[in-house]
Amino acid sequence: MHEFEERAERTRYLRVALRYADAVAALGLPEPEAARRLLAAAPGATGRTHTAIVPLPDRSAKIHLRPVRHGGLLGGLWRGALLGMHRPIRELEVTGQLSHAGVAVPDPVLVAGWRIFGPFWSAVVGTAHLERSIDGVALLADAPQPKRLLRAAEAAGRAVRRFHDAGGRHADLHLKNLLFRESGEATEAWIVDLDKARVGAPPRARRRARELMRLYRSLIKRRLSGRVGRRGCARFLAAYVAGDRELRRALRTHFRFERLRIAVHALAYRR
Repeated sequence: MHEFEERAERTRYLRVALRYADAVAALGLPEPEAARRLLAAAPGATGRTHTAIVPLPDRSAKIHLRPVRHGGLLGGLWRGALLGMHRPIRELEVTGQLSHAGVAVPDPVLVAGWRIFGPFWSAVVGTAHLERSIDGVALLADAPQPKRLLRAAEAAGRAVRRFHDAGGRHADLHLKNLLFRESGEATEAWIVDLDKARVGAPPRARRRARELMRLYRSLIKRRLSGRVGRRGCARFLAAYVAGDRELRRALRTHFRFERLRIAVHALAYRR
């Protein structure tokens, strides 16, 4: 199990994995000026908010640093304000629980936060950077050859099945939240961005189907479903069910409803 140390003050908060504590302290966290400097200076991915890949001062590793932001239509109104620190702390805890259970998620590193005013805070979450990894969108944008595509689909199916079997529930499973690392003829997959994710009893087939079809919907939204094709989807599902015929039948039952949901979303995508 990951061990953390905590520093909770009136206007500052830091929870950091013990083995990263000295290196993170050298970065200046949880001071807001340090967080802003790290996010502005370091290269990283883009999405709902800017993220950064930050080398630790002792060069032992890199961390993936991400501000915690609200999504949705009203996300911009919050301007990074959180009502307390529960949400990012919970993300770190869930990541640690899943990592300890052997799920392919990045190692949890830190949560740092600072009070804006009253009960409102701003925060960043840090996880271990996965070297030489690319997300699902980048992989498909490279127009992979069939063998490479099928290896990735199989790796993703195994990773998501392990995530669900360990009790994981992802709040936003989509292509950019799957990372892949290829080495020769082998492909590994990880599940990332566990903001609002939960851990409990393994989800039932209906919940599993909803998350799997949300992932498929992200293919349609980005117009990448043709690059995966029927064979890629079949390989993913075969890896996910791993020969469990009862699970396959249950998923197919719930897929029928989810296809209607996809049809509605597809109309919006075209507009």
